[in-house]
Amino acid sequence: MNTVGQWIAQHQHLLLAGFGLLAFALLLKCGERKGRMPHLIFFLILFVMAAVIYLAKDDPAIWIPAAIALLTVAAPTALSWKPADQPDGMRQYEEELKTLRQQILDLQASGSMADDKQRQLLEAQLQAVQEHLTDIRESWKEEQQRRKAADEALEQMKCQMPDARIEKAQVSLRQGDTKAAKETFAEVRKQAGKAAALAAHHEGKLAEGEVNYAEAMELYRTAALLEKDNPDYLLAAGKMARKLAEYKQAQEWLERLLELREKEGKNDAGLGDALYELALLHKDLGQYAAAEPLYLRAVAVKEQALGKEHPDVADVLNGLAALYWREGKYAEAEPLYLRALAVKEQAFGKEHPSVAQTLNDLAILYRNQERVAEAESLYLRSLAIREKYLGKEHLDVAESLNNLALLCRKQGRYLEAEPLCLRSLAIKEAVLGKKHPRIAVTINNLAVLYRQQGKFRKSESLSQRDLIITEKAFGKEHPDVAVTLNNLAELYRMQSRYAEAEPLLHRALQIREDKLGKNHTAVATTLHIMADLYRDQGRYAEAEPLYQRALSILQAKLPAGHSRISGCQKDYDEMKEKMAGM
Repeated sequence: MNTVGQWIAQHQHLLLAGFGLLAFALLLKCGERKGRMPHLIFFLILFVMAAVIYLAKDDPAIWIPAAIALLTVAAPTALSWKPADQPDGMRQYEEELKTLRQQILDLQASGSMADDKQRQLLEAQLQAVQEHLTDIRESWKEEQQRRKAADEALEQMKCQMPDARIEKAQVSLRQGDTKAAKETFAEVRKQAGKAAALAAHHEGKLAEGEVNYAEAMELYRTAALLEKDNPDYLLAAGKMARKLAEYKQAQEWLERLLELREKEGKNDAGLGDALYELALLHKDLGQYAAAEPLYLRAVAVKEQALGKEHPDVADVLNGLAALYWREGKYAEAEPLYLRALAVKEQAFGKEHPSVAQTLNDLAILYRNQERVAEAESLYLRSLAIREKYLGKEHLDVAESLNNLALLCRKQGRYLEAEPLCLRSLAIKEAVLGKKHPRIAVTINNLAVLYRQQGKFRKSESLSQRDLIITEKAFGKEHPDVAVTLNNLAELYRMQSRYAEAEPLLHRALQIREDKLGKNHTAVATTLHIMADLYRDQGRYAEAEPLYQRALSILQAKLPAGHSRISGCQKDYDEMKEKMAGM
């Protein structure tokens, strides 16, 4: 024992160096995998400092300068370290929160009136920062889920590529850089089989997270073609194709998905999701008769799998209710919304954001029934819940503001509508940027508001911006593009700029007939505007068949007495009076 002790005493420098190298190797490996290199270097410096102090403990002239020098290096490293799992914006707002809270505490301690006013101002700033932080955290949570799934996919690909390549991509991904992961996925995609499909699917998810829908679509398409019987790939491809209005391809994938789920023989959530997505597709296409039985089956399956009081059941009920109000079946839609609302209130309480969504949807129904007071009450309740629980700068708050503005605009309450629209737009631009497709809805609403007020220059500028954003996100043949073309054409018609309006309407009509079918109510809208355009120019012979066709579609799709039917009939009757007086 004495011999061993003596040997350790004689070779303590060697042993300490060995342990130091081992610790360094472990730290390095851990740092590569977790993306924490600066943090670990700091601890390594501390280890070296402790070793120097220990070895030179009897000679202060050595260890004191060494300690000072090492701390000089370590301190900036420690201070500059940032967790890899937080975005810069989140860290910035968290630092602002700390500063503001401390300033408020300092002012509370002073107690003067002037300081009290300053404290109130700081508290308002604190609330704004907290709201921005809530939005960033929610978006970041979704992004983390995408990266985690990509990381797991990379792990599965280690048999296809050298471990070093995979690990490098994983490290980059965990540090927030998706480039290396995409390059790795692209390399694996060159191979055949399941690994290539897996790579395409997860590369598509990363592209979707970056709002690059066209790239995501091609990658999802690749995965679905390579693995034609994979439900996850079919679902992702089908949903993206529906988003981009590739309806024929979406229907093929979603019908295949439903076929696979039905062959499994399980009445589970997977079958319910397949039914629900296919129902959404048919609703988008205006194929309401095809959508309804799918919704009803989805409700039944999810009720059996999850129970009648499950929130997922409420989501499908919401979708079925939306189908009914689109058909003008308001009496059938309302009880479904009310049931969905009851389920969510039971599950989450009366002031949960999910409850706010159903309140918002029910308000849309009441707005379409011209039950203005009830609609406004629900919009305001939904808005209050969202502001309280999500913060005043949240995207869902922007949705509530936009819908409330739409209600005010339809009542001619323009002075109330404009600030609501502008606030909604400001929130969306702050959170998503000025070119994100989700801001297009609010831009469109504001453009129509300005048009109805006769502010044509402002309206045109916004509609042109809306068109650029929508075409870039979804392509030039998407139905949402037709909405903007319609609105821009109506603006030109009101200014007697007929030569500019007509080609826009022809293009909108072509898009809608190709994508939605010739008997969709959206087609009737374009026909109605085009008929008005010809009527204003005295081209009655061209206008009359358009009015007649629009009325035929609306009368077949909507219940008698619907405001859209009466509006089109009124314009047609006025033209016939002019023709009779000629």
